[in-house]
Amino acid sequence: MARARYEIEILATPEKVFAHMDDINNVGWHMSGESSMPMMGSRLRLEVIDDKKGIGATYRWKGSVMNMPIDIKETVTKWIKNREKSWKTIGKPKMIVMSGYVMHLRVSPTEKGTKVFFEIDYSLPKTPWGWIIGVILARKYAKWCLQRACEDTKRALESRTAQKTA
Repeated sequence: MARARYEIEILATPEKVFAHMDDINNVGWHMSGESSMPMMGSRLRLEVIDDKKGIGATYRWKGSVMNMPIDIKETVTKWIKNREKSWKTIGKPKMIVMSGYVMHLRVSPTEKGTKVFFEIDYSLPKTPWGWIIGVILARKYAKWCLQRACEDTKRALESRTAQKTA
């Protein structure tokens, strides 16, 4: 498996950061809410299969990118409130640049707010063509996903904090 990681400090409490990033709608916004170059202008639909908090929460992303079907199911495998969450693909995901992944989110307090550690361990596709595409694009795509989720969280929470103090 390959790994990509992104770290950021957010000027908000660990509880607020974790609550925001624990919501799959917030962490996956870059795939479902807006058109982007890494998604080739496409958007995926999010279906929350089991919306309970913590272990066992299950989601499904579905759509297509460049007329290639995408169908990914994920489930939460580790959840420590306000500190840590892990989730992974289940079943046989249909993806283009990866064949499966495990995502890890950890937050810890800092003097000014919260340090976020967000990472993904992923496998490349098994087919020769998929493997070639994965070698070229998977790392860039993984870093983009992590960065967007973290930067979107920072923007959302720090703008709320600025609005409350104004």
